[in-house]
Parts: sequence; structure tokens; C-alpha cells
Amino acid sequence: MKSPIFQQLVKLAYEANTDMEEWLEGAVQGVQFLERTCAAGDEIILFALGPHCLVHSVLVPQAAVNPPDHEDISQAHIRSDDTWCIQKIYGGGEGHRIYLESPLSSSGSQTLAGGEKLIFRRHFEGVKSYHPQLEISQKLVHAHELYFMDERRAYCRLDAHGDIENVITLHDDEHSDPHQRVQAVTIRSCDLEVYMALSETVLVTQFDFTRFLLGNFSSWDGAKEQIQRDRNLFYRWRVIPNHASYANGHLLFYTKLSEDTLVQEWKAEENSKTKQYASFKILDRKNKRQIETSCGPEHIVNYFTESELPLEISPAFFRPEVLQKYKQDIEKYTISDRSISCRGAWDLKSYDINEAGQVHAYIGDLAKLPFEEQLYWKSFNEWPKGNISNRAFQNDILGEVSTEDNPLAEVRRIVALLNREAPAWWCPREDEVIYKVLGCAADSIEEWGNEILAFDQMVNEGFRAKGLRLIIESLGSSYNQKWRSLKLLEVVVVGSEYTEDQAKEMIRPLKELHNLRTLIKAHSSPNKRQLEASKARRTHGTLRDHFQDLAGQVRDSIKQVVLILRQSALKP
Repeated sequence: MKSPIFQQLVKLAYEANTDMEEWLEGAVQGVQFLERTCAAGDEIILFALGPHCLVHSVLVPQAAVNPPDHEDISQAHIRSDDTWCIQKIYGGGEGHRIYLESPLSSSGSQTLAGGEKLIFRRHFEGVKSYHPQLEISQKLVHAHELYFMDERRAYCRLDAHGDIENVITLHDDEHSDPHQRVQAVTIRSCDLEVYMALSETVLVTQFDFTRFLLGNFSSWDGAKEQIQRDRNLFYRWRVIPNHASYANGHLLFYTKLSEDTLVQEWKAEENSKTKQYASFKILDRKNKRQIETSCGPEHIVNYFTESELPLEISPAFFRPEVLQKYKQDIEKYTISDRSISCRGAWDLKSYDINEAGQVHAYIGDLAKLPFEEQLYWKSFNEWPKGNISNRAFQNDILGEVSTEDNPLAEVRRIVALLNREAPAWWCPREDEVIYKVLGCAADSIEEWGNEILAFDQMVNEGFRAKGLRLIIESLGSSYNQKWRSLKLLEVVVVGSEYTEDQAKEMIRPLKELHNLRTLIKAHSSPNKRQLEASKARRTHGTLRDHFQDLAGQVRDSIKQVVLILRQSALKP
């Protein structure tokens, strides 16, 4: 979707479909548009080129336009292909000279000579395959820590919530006729003003809006040129009724920010007294009570502070659904067995799931989350139905390595090791595939199905049929070309001096995992999914418990299978 500012620009750049007389006489509308965007817009145009408009903005030192010399600035010729160059000259009574020339040194304006060019379009004579691209000042891009995303056609960064935001956007209506094409570069006003404040510069925007009909224009005779002038705006304009009009000149944009105001904003952000904190129901282990309290620094204390206030490591408990938001967006969030992070924004140092199926986190860690994130967790907060998990108690309270069985973590380690070894019978799994498998938190069919699918992708899709066939051949066994990896694994196990029953039992958990994936997530009907879920609940109580049991069986199976495959591969 094109941004509103670009949509308005396109209307100014093209001939109108209706009210042609008004359009022909209305070149000044372009100037008014630029004034509005500078005065109150979210974005500011740095560059625009279309059939009936040209806009190019540069930065100049504040001292150079205090006051502005409009006559001097109006003499400037800012070309998109002006850039830094190594200049070589001789003559004029002097010898040969070589020096570095800045982009605006030959603009024709003393005011702009010491300025900073922001947009470049370079040409390379003789390089026929190169199509000039709009390039952005690397100083501007680096200062704001931006990176280019081609799918967004923008220089972006992560905001305080971990979401991607466009800061500098390249617009293009991609018209089939290159002479009718409209291109533009815009920047978020707030980011440009910060840069201007710290570089002590003013934005000078040169513009030219000219309207006439091709094949129906003779000259500008018949109307006197007018001049509009005030401190921040200067342009010449002319209107030939029902025939043509133009408005060309420059606009100066000053930021109201300064280094001092930016420092004050920074201090306000860091001031804990103005920061908001949510309240949570917690288990106050120190005082052996359940209370609801704010997670702010005035309401909790660390272990070394003598106080009746709850400790920072007092746990708050949550419904397991709190994790779904993070599990469903693995591009934005990184979630492991014990921690959650949001790209470039925040980290939840520790969480876990207790025997009652509740997610728990320490109130001191919750306090470090953005307020909006705290409110999200608060919406799932409930009184404890048990204590923290044994693993959390051993890790976080006793400072010991957990002795709790964690089959899923073992499977991940085996897969990671196979990735490093890269045997011929294994297709390395990407990290995203490995860490997507987290186990079930809630008794949810949707989550259960997603975890089964991810688990199968991590384990069963890793076995490579071609490599397994080579091992079978080396063992002197036979196979059917239509057999897939799980059946081929059975053949390998039998060829390694196990009985068929032993082989089937060894591979059974892997087949059960794959069959569940087919029934739950592939092309099965909702009734079949519900039937499988009911069966799992009858046997194990909850879908979470079923998944944990299946993970243990898969762990035992893959450990045996991998050992046999390694041994078989070593046989002559």
C-alpha cells in the first residue's frame, strides 16, 4: 500500500483527468503541499521526480541561512548525480592539481556549498548494464542504525516493541513509461529532526512544479512572473490562464529540537519515577503469603536488602496461554525452554511451567519488560496452584544444574550434533526448525498440533533416504525404491542383527510421531483431530502430558537409531 504522502505527490505529478483548467493553472498547489508536509506531516520529502515535479532536499549549516540569502539559494542547481569525486584540473596559470570535491561545491550557491547532500543517483559511463539507483547518504543511514529491506523498499529499524518500522522509504509508481514514472524518497520527520538538531543544520528543499500539455504549449509570454518571498519560503510563479503554470523556488525547514531537548527526553525515558509498572498476584515466599503488588522498584527488593517487601525473585503465575503470542511469531520473538526475548526490544530472563501447568516468572524480571508487555502478562495472571517447577528451583534458587529429565532438550542436542557431523544419511536441520519445538504449555489442540508438526520436521524429516539406502546396500540387505526413510530405518536396524519385532518397536515412536502429524495437521478432518486429542487425553490426562511422554519415547528411539547408523556406517 502506497503511503498517503506519495499518493498526494502522484496526483501533483500527473495531468488531471478532470478539471483540466484548474490543473493547468495550479502549479502553486505543489508548493502548498510541501509546506503542509514540513509543518505537520509524519514524513518529509527528500527527493521526488515526476512528469510535472522535481523536489530535491539538502542540509546546510544553520549559520549559512541566518538569515537566508534567497537570491543566492535560487541560483543553485542541485543535481541528483552530483557526488563526491576526486577532481583533477590544470591551467589558469596554475599547475596540475588533485583534490577531493564535495557534492555541493559546484552547485552555484555559496549557501549550499558547505551543505550535506542526502540523495544520490550515480551514472557510470560505458557500463550499459547498470541502471542508476537512488542512494541514500550513508552518514544519515548509519547514524540512525538503519538497514535496507528490499520487500519494504525502505531503510528500517526495530522500534521499542520489536516491530519493524520504515524510517526512509523509497517510493515508485513503476509506470511502464519511464518518462511518466514518479519516484520519491521520504523520511520520518522525527528522525530527520533529530539528525538536524545534532548536526546543527537546516533542510533546504528546492522544487519545481511546472504544468502544461505536451504539444499544446508555445511559450510563457502573456503573463508576468510573480515572486513570493518570506523568511522560510521563496519561489517564482507564473500562470497563463487555461494554458500553463509554474512555481519553482526553495523552502527552508528548521527543527525546534536541540541537543539540550534531546538530552531532557533521554533523561525522562530513564527516570524510574515516571516509568509505569503493572501489579501482579504473586507468591511472596519470603513472607509466606499470596499478595498482589506492583513490580515497581519501590515495592520489591533484592535478596541483600533488609525489608518486609517481597523479593525480586517472588514468582507470579499465569495461564499457559500467555506463551501462545510468542510461539506464533518466531520471526519477532525468540522463545526457549527458560527465556523469551523480543528482537532488539526486551528480554524475559526466566520463566518455566510448574506441575500444575502454570507458567511462572519472577516479578523482578517482569518489571524489566515494557509496560505494554507487563499488561499483556497481567491479563493471564492468576493465583498459584502450586510452587515453581523443580527445574526452576534447582537452577534459580539453589544455583545448581537441574537433574530433571528433559527429553526434548536431549533430542535437540542430538539433532544439533548430527548437524555438525553431517553424515550422508542426515539432512541438517536449520536452527529455526530446532528451536521451534518447545513442547505444549496449554491443553490446546491447536498448540498440540503445531508442536507435533514442528517435532516431526525436526526429527523425521532429517533422515535422508539416499544415505540410508547406501547403508542398507553395505549391509547386504535389500529395499524397495518406494520405501521412505522410516521404513528404511527399520531395514537398517534388522540388518544390524536385530529382529523385525525389535526393529519395529525401536522405530515405533518415530512412526507414531509422523502419523500424528498426518492426522492432526495434514489433510485430516476436524473429527479425526478431535478423536486423536480425546485419545491422548484419556491416556495421559492432558495434551501437554501426552507430548512430554511422546518426546521421551522419541528421545530413546533416536538415541538407539543414531548409534546403530553410526556403527553401520563404520562397517566395511
